[in-house]
Amino acid sequence: MGAFQGSITYSKFHIQGELGDNYASGFVRRIRNRVFEPLSPDDESDRRWGWCSIQDPFDLDLDSEKIFFNSYLNLGMRIDRWAVPKPLIKANMAQAERAILEKKGRERLGRKEREELKIMVIRKLRRQLLPTMKVIDLSWNLQTGVVRFWSRSTKLVDTMQDFFDKTFSLKLLPHSAYTIAVRAGTSEKDMKRFETLEPAVFHAAVE
Repeated sequence: MGAFQGSITYSKFHIQGELGDNYASGFVRRIRNRVFEPLSPDDESDRRWGWCSIQDPFDLDLDSEKIFFNSYLNLGMRIDRWAVPKPLIKANMAQAERAILEKKGRERLGRKEREELKIMVIRKLRRQLLPTMKVIDLSWNLQTGVVRFWSRSTKLVDTMQDFFDKTFSLKLLPHSAYTIAVRAGTSEKDMKRFETLEPAVFHAAVE
């Protein structure tokens, strides 16, 4: 969702750091190293994220033509998650446990046995389902250093910032009056004034 259609709400950031020479080929390599890898029913984690084409979340064979658009670097951050309903897990656990107890002639399973059984049940159910998929667009103006990420979710934004840093070895600074002043070359003396600023209320209190 985001860059080409859908939501117009996004989070804005500024790049901290230099791109260096011949960055394009290096970026393609870095992106391909962190492209999305589909979840497996046997995975320990219930979610995974990675880069995909901004045009097609199922297109994971990324090259420069799919990544760069004029002065922009555009990507989708795809997040897949196994969402097996808890009531379904509980019902299948009870059924599997009854079958084992009947077969072994026992009254109950030990804690470790139940934990192992739960893992087996969840993996079996995953094979009958498809993971949920979420794709959030990211657009980076390579000339201005401005990055837009089409989500305002704190959790998603934090995940993206960390993943962006790991991919490109560049930090993202959230858009604010402070970052605008830094990019404008504001003097150190004037920058210290930001430390004394306090939030202002621009509407009347409701009694």
